[in-house]
Amino acid sequence: MSHRPPSVISEQRNDYGFSTEVRVRLSETDAVGIVYFGSFSTYLDVGRMDYLSHLGLDQQVGAHAVGTIAHLPPGAVAGLHLRFHRPARYKDTLVVHVRVAHMGRSSYTFHMWITDKRHPRTVATGELTLVWLDQAFLPAAIPEAFRSTVLAFEGEAAEAG
Repeated sequence: MSHRPPSVISEQRNDYGFSTEVRVRLSETDAVGIVYFGSFSTYLDVGRMDYLSHLGLDQQVGAHAVGTIAHLPPGAVAGLHLRFHRPARYKDTLVVHVRVAHMGRSSYTFHMWITDKRHPRTVATGELTLVWLDQAFLPAAIPEAFRSTVLAFEGEAAEAG
């Protein structure tokens, strides 16, 4: 598996075909009242899972798969990159814009742009790369049904390769 350096994340609404909202809970903030940096990993994961659910891809795996949770694609996070632009606070509603920007043989990369719903501003940008795993937890080719569904939704926006 080759490691791709983080790329520039688009901050243009038209580049994203899907978004979901997250309301900041008190437990996600730190002692100075802003969202703790580690909480953003959860927001990226919410964006990822809501995106896959929107496309019906959270139900690709049957209960017969060993070492997986039924109805979840068998993947592991291989890379995470976050850039913080502005603080978010308790009770803010954040919009997580999600797209698959790259799809390789066994890995795929999400780009996510997090904005403040009340104020049209960028809070954070992130990139999350997952590797498809087989039953032995080794990288495996992304199934064609998964690949074709994502590429059909993303159109020309997702690099394939």
